[in-house]
Amino acid sequence: MQIQKLTLLSFFLCMNLHLWAQKTPRFEEINAKSYALYESASWKALLQYGKESVSSGEDFVYLRLRMAYAAFMLQKYSEALKQYEAVFAMDKTNETAHYYSRLCLIYLNKKELADQHLKYFSDAALLKEKIHPIAFTTAGMEASYKTPDFAPRGNSIYTRIDISNRWNRNIHMDQGFAIFNQTISEPRLQAVLNNNSIAINQKEYYNRIHINLSRHWQLKSAYHYIYTPFNNYEYNNHAFMAAIKYHGAYVDVQADAIVSRLTDTARQQYDLQLGYYPLGNLNLYGFSTLMIRNSSSDNAVNVKQVIGCKLYKNTWLEGNATFGDFSNLFENDALYIYNAIDKNTFKAGATLYLTPGPRLTAHAGYTFEQRNIYLTNNTFNQHSITGGLSWKF
Repeated sequence: MQIQKLTLLSFFLCMNLHLWAQKTPRFEEINAKSYALYESASWKALLQYGKESVSSGEDFVYLRLRMAYAAFMLQKYSEALKQYEAVFAMDKTNETAHYYSRLCLIYLNKKELADQHLKYFSDAALLKEKIHPIAFTTAGMEASYKTPDFAPRGNSIYTRIDISNRWNRNIHMDQGFAIFNQTISEPRLQAVLNNNSIAINQKEYYNRIHINLSRHWQLKSAYHYIYTPFNNYEYNNHAFMAAIKYHGAYVDVQADAIVSRLTDTARQQYDLQLGYYPLGNLNLYGFSTLMIRNSSSDNAVNVKQVIGCKLYKNTWLEGNATFGDFSNLFENDALYIYNAIDKNTFKAGATLYLTPGPRLTAHAGYTFEQRNIYLTNNTFNQHSITGGLSWKF
């Protein structure tokens, strides 16, 4: 029996040695060639050679790291994230992979999710990058001037200031304070005193929290308070949002629900958003959102489409359109609320983004809206010019 066991053991040992002897030259060849391509900065060739090697059955950490870095240098951040995911499958604490994964997410405008990787940064790396567990991250302001071509609706001004901070690597908070001013005339609002001059000085507070659950999953919550005076009426409006979001390399999916009480009416809105980065960067991107709204007096479906592209170094153009009639509609994680008495029938616009420096972002945009005059089928148009600045600490 012992002789049989020894014979069997010797057989398997010889087979393993034979396989190892076959595998080693192939491994050494791929390791050497991929390193040579890395040293010569042949990024396209390295990425292609790495994919061919993996397809042939050779896969190891250093090969994936080189492939990921090649994709990163080609500004194919989604592809780099895919390769770093393969690294994590073999070495989940690899600091190099976590460092560059964080950069990829930042360059894909996912700065909150990016901080999930800080868990694997060494103290020296955190000190070098000047990253603190609790810190203010961004501050900004936005102002919009709106002018309708219907005299009973006066010009309006919307202004907002924002501040964002990190509580730790997995919890981020955005806060904003906004004011909306407009004077309108509407004789059909018979219960409103002095309805030929209704001063709307609306004040708003917004709070949104991001919670990173993992490298791919994120929870969001938001609260939006809107105080709307309407001559002899005052409305204290509240809206709450809860969302879950999955971040893939090339595609993101978010589902959220918004429950609110606006003008003393309970309302619900359910959104499903698809984000996509076909080139693996922000040279071309898009967001498609399906919005389902219902209340005791209104049920509707709307679709919003956003397409953005990079025009030039540090310059992006983003276009958007919202289809379908709507009023009391929330957009951008309940940050914006369209609660005018006149129902929108169409909204579209374009925004230009500029990043003249690593910390400063400026934007300017135009929005066109078509609206139905309150309780009629007649329409009017409204034009808006918006500008803003944000600063990254």
